[in-house]
Amino acid sequence: MRQMTRLLTTLTLLAFVGTAVMPVLAQATGYKLRRVFKVNDIRNYKRVMDMNGEMRMGENSLSLNMQIVFQYREKVVGIKDGKATIQTNVTSMKMYMNGQEFVPPMTPENDPTKLVITTVVDERNKVYEVCGLERMMSTPGMGNMNFGTGFNSPVLFPEGEIRVGDTWETEIPLPNTQDAKITAKQTFVSVEKVGDVDTARIKTEFEVPFEKLMAAGVGQMPGAPQMTGTMRVVAYTFFDLATGNILKMDGDMVMSVQMSGGQNPQTPQNMQMHMTAKMALTQVKEAQSPAK
Repeated sequence: MRQMTRLLTTLTLLAFVGTAVMPVLAQATGYKLRRVFKVNDIRNYKRVMDMNGEMRMGENSLSLNMQIVFQYREKVVGIKDGKATIQTNVTSMKMYMNGQEFVPPMTPENDPTKLVITTVVDERNKVYEVCGLERMMSTPGMGNMNFGTGFNSPVLFPEGEIRVGDTWETEIPLPNTQDAKITAKQTFVSVEKVGDVDTARIKTEFEVPFEKLMAAGVGQMPGAPQMTGTMRVVAYTFFDLATGNILKMDGDMVMSVQMSGGQNPQTPQNMQMHMTAKMALTQVKEAQSPAK
């Protein structure tokens, strides 16, 4: 009986010590996040965004409930000087308003499923070039947007090793501006399994003031309304530790915007909108109607 009691006591102490020591050992392990590229490597993703909010114009209010579901395909088409050229095709997209499917008017110029977006990126996720969005940006109200190097950049992986609990920041420049930037904060939250894959769970936080965003695009148009407010995003992304590729992501967005003034009679002169959104991204085996 005494031996059994001693054994149980020993096992309990070992379990306690193991529980106490494991987080310390995890934090002491360093990881160097890097993208590993292979020509003809293909990844398919599905993204879902559920948005709920309210829009007010004077004394009138309108509840908003929208869902956007789209799938896209990424293919590494070339590697040169340590940089990969990746082609992205949106293979399907559906929108729902208040539970009913909604088909927005589109032309071949602004239909996302007709676009081929080409990105040149290095192993730390630094984007050197983005091509293919010019057609979509030529739609009314978006003509001055210049999606070039930097604006579409994902947050960079740090140069050296990182450990659980580490944080770092990345500045992302806005288009058509010399100094306006968005600062994104990253936190290495944990190492977790996604299926049988070891991943780094990274928290990303950033806030976009609409004054800066509008100054970079729509705000430059003659007679454009004044827009104020903020959009805040908090997301958790799971990166494959072996390849640096995204396996899944989930996040929340909170947006509050006020619009006033403007000389276009078709544009609301005074409007307030508050919206929240749930975002989810998952890697899937194959997308619908894969592009050739």
